[in-house]
Formats: sequence, structure tokens, C-alpha cells
Amino acid sequence: MENFSHQMVPLKIKEPIKKGIVRLIQYDVVLKDYAIWLDSKEGKVIIPRQELELYDIKGSLNHYIGSTLEYITTAYDANRHVHLGSCKKLKQQKQAALIKRLQAGEVFEAEVIRFVYFGAYLNIDGIPVILRNQDFASDYTTVADVYQEGDHIEVCHLKVNENLKINVQAVHKYESNSTITIEDFQPKTVVLGLVRSVKSWACFVNIAPNLDAICPVPSYFTVKEGMKVAFRINQVRIEEGRVRGKIIKII
Repeated sequence: MENFSHQMVPLKIKEPIKKGIVRLIQYDVVLKDYAIWLDSKEGKVIIPRQELELYDIKGSLNHYIGSTLEYITTAYDANRHVHLGSCKKLKQQKQAALIKRLQAGEVFEAEVIRFVYFGAYLNIDGIPVILRNQDFASDYTTVADVYQEGDHIEVCHLKVNENLKINVQAVHKYESNSTITIEDFQPKTVVLGLVRSVKSWACFVNIAPNLDAICPVPSYFTVKEGMKVAFRINQVRIEEGRVRGKIIKII
């Protein structure tokens, strides 16, 4: 994909950031839960499950084996001669710094790490952010249609939820080569669409660049934001810029 000339500046953190390789994952009788053990320059380091990520981790921790983690030291267990560390507290500090810089208008080069039905999760210096399809393109194009995991996208601030989940938008919103406009649509026409949002009373489906049609919420199957659908047009009001219809199939 595109090559960006600027380099991302690391987020500044007050505490010394340390690194270690995950060597062991085992049940810790003191912590009463599974934890990971790191080999680090300061010796053995234990990081409890609840101190690994910004969110709660369910299930096995085995996928951490062999990975290199950044952490800050939180305590020292003199009885076991081990340090206790936290990746979570480090990420919380990075998250706060990132939010501040995004809200100030800074642009970041974010890496695509995982696709979901409504868009993609991106990574900015270890902090996950959300890019929804509707904040990526002006039409029914999804992030997954254009990018692959590992690619980079220039993004900027959109909003921060109450739970501190960060939503970003593409600096340059993707525009397809489609020349279809509202004048091309007629009743009984079936078109490709992307579900933009689902309300209790209606769905909004993008069927052309900068054109969202409205339809009832289907009762015969479940639709979610980000799904591609076949949309049958029932009514076109060119003077009002409105189209109404019905979702007939999930693609």
C-alpha cells in the first residue's frame, strides 16, 4: 500500500519502559490465576493476567509464549525474588497520551491488525483504535476491500467513547470509481449496498457515493453495521435526494 514519508513519534511515558520475552505461562498460587513469566534485564518478572491488556482476557494465555512485551515494574516480591510488572498500566498511559494528541489534531500512521464486520482494528504504538467502514469510505467500500493486515492507513481523531475506546477516521476518505448517482436508480432496481447503521426503527444502507437509502429492519434475518447486502429500490425522490427500499439478501 502507500508509503508515508513521516515517522510516528513514540508516545512519551513517565515511568521507565522495560522489555522481556515470555518464557513461561503457569498457574500462580499467590495470584490465584494464570500469569506469564518474563526473562528481563532486571531478572524474573511476573505479569498477572489482569495486567496484560486494556481489556479482560478470557481463556488461554498460550499465544503470548515467545513474544516480547513492554511493561513497567509495579512491585517486588522479596519472598520469591521476582518483580511484578504491568503491561496494562503502561498501555493506559500510552492511551491517555494518544487521546490527547489525537484531540489536538495530530495525524497518525496506523497499522491494520484485525478486520471485523463493521470495519477494522488498527494499532498506533501498541494502542488499538477502531476505524469503521463508514469513516473510511464515502460509499459501500469496506476497509477489508482495500487493505490487508499489516498495511498502514493515515488516520485522525473522530471520537472517544466513555469506556475510552478510540474511534478514528481516514484522513483521506476512500472514493471508488463508481459513477452511479441517484438519477440512475429506478423502482424495482436491485443494487449493491453496505449497511451503515441499524436503528430500532430503520436501517440505513449506502448504495452510491454519499447516498444512503432507508429501509425497514428485516424481520427474516439479522443485519449488522458493515454487512454487504442486495438492496431493492422501491421509491426514488431525486429532488429530495432520498431513496427507500428493502434489504433482500445478505452478501
